[in-house]
Amino acid sequence: MIRSLRGRLFASFVAVVLVMVTTTALAAIWPLVRAQREVNQRELEQLAAQLAVGIDAVYRRPGLRPLLGGEFLHELGERSGVRLLIIDPQGAIVADSVEEPLPPAVRAAVTQGLAEGTREQRFSPGKRDRAVRLAGSVGGYSLAAAPLASVPGATLVVLAPAPTRVLLRTLIPGLGLALAAGLVASLAVTWFLARSIAGPIARLAAVADAIAAGDLSRQASDAGSDEVGRLVRSFNTMVTTLRRLLEGQRNLLANVAHELRTPLTVIQGYAHALREGLLTEAPEREEALQVIASESERAARLLTQLLHLTRLETGQIALERQPVDLAALVQRVLARHRLEAQQRRITLTATIPDALLVSGDPDLLEQAIENLVQNALVHGRDGMDIVISARSIPATPPRVALTVRDTGPGIPPDALPHLFDRFYRGAPAQNDRNGFGLGLAIVREIVTLHGGTVSVASELGVGTTFTLELPEATVLD
Repeated sequence: MIRSLRGRLFASFVAVVLVMVTTTALAAIWPLVRAQREVNQRELEQLAAQLAVGIDAVYRRPGLRPLLGGEFLHELGERSGVRLLIIDPQGAIVADSVEEPLPPAVRAAVTQGLAEGTREQRFSPGKRDRAVRLAGSVGGYSLAAAPLASVPGATLVVLAPAPTRVLLRTLIPGLGLALAAGLVASLAVTWFLARSIAGPIARLAAVADAIAAGDLSRQASDAGSDEVGRLVRSFNTMVTTLRRLLEGQRNLLANVAHELRTPLTVIQGYAHALREGLLTEAPEREEALQVIASESERAARLLTQLLHLTRLETGQIALERQPVDLAALVQRVLARHRLEAQQRRITLTATIPDALLVSGDPDLLEQAIENLVQNALVHGRDGMDIVISARSIPATPPRVALTVRDTGPGIPPDALPHLFDRFYRGAPAQNDRNGFGLGLAIVREIVTLHGGTVSVASELGVGTTFTLELPEATVLD
């Protein structure tokens, strides 16, 4: 059994070539045989008419009539290459150029005027209204007949071997050589085609085996613009995506381990001190317990945010889309930060039309805006302004642009491309203990889940503006 794709393609092509060559040969031979048979039949009819004229000339001369015996017909048939018969009006054979008896089928056709493919379906001896009374083939012979005018009711019948066998014996050797040459050439072309088709797939399979073994650095070579080429390019894209996913997983594990190392080290240190009795004073033990509780909450908050981000990225969170009153949602977010803003002399402002609605999940949208406001408060400075505004964007379908702008210190240009990466906090925030660099990544996933986009623009010393584009709703439930 052939297992390789190249072998199966080659075998399939060979089978197709054989069927095509055989069909073509048979289709070509049949018209040739039929045409040759028609030509020979015409010639036999003409010969029968000519011989009948000659025999009639002999009959008209009484002195030559004795020559019409078997020897005369035998010599005439030998010279013409045919067998000659004279049939009387009653259908009996009165003269034959060959002593060998006729086959029964041929004798019946001659005496009764029946033959396969005859021009006249029935031959009736004695009729003189046609030059040819019988023409056809039977028993491997071609037949033609002509009336003898000198003998009332008599007919001359000419028999010749059917041309089919002769023609086949002539054609088959040459045709066989031509078929053999064509088959060899087609097999060479078939092998080349099978190799050209199966080659890229075989190379792709080798690369896939290497990748399955763990070598993700491999790439399949491009195979052109056909379907195989598109398959190779899709495979390379898949491998690149897989490589990025694995790298992201490794980075994620490294970042999680880094973020958890500090709180776990602090918890372990204070727990060890409490267990060994190193902290003897009550205030010291109370402070140690507060630190342990604080670091435990920090670790739990990290894991909660990370789990939430993972569920967003993998589509495990079901989106409960509905018309959302954007002004009311923003006011709820700002109300939670009024006290902190007053203590730091930060102005919180919202300028959103009351009738402006967005289509989305209210809880997820509130979390996205909460993360943006929290991010501005954490990285901003006292006395700055935070303004949340929104407007409708003419588009099909309509969209809403929500901006969160602050007049804080701004973000360095080299940090802007990485703001939405997981665990990215930038150089100034490396010592920040309130965040993990997951808030903006969660914002991006929430906006993407709603079919929107998020962008950021910032200028050092001037401030930062985050812009969310979300689908607009028209009816409030």
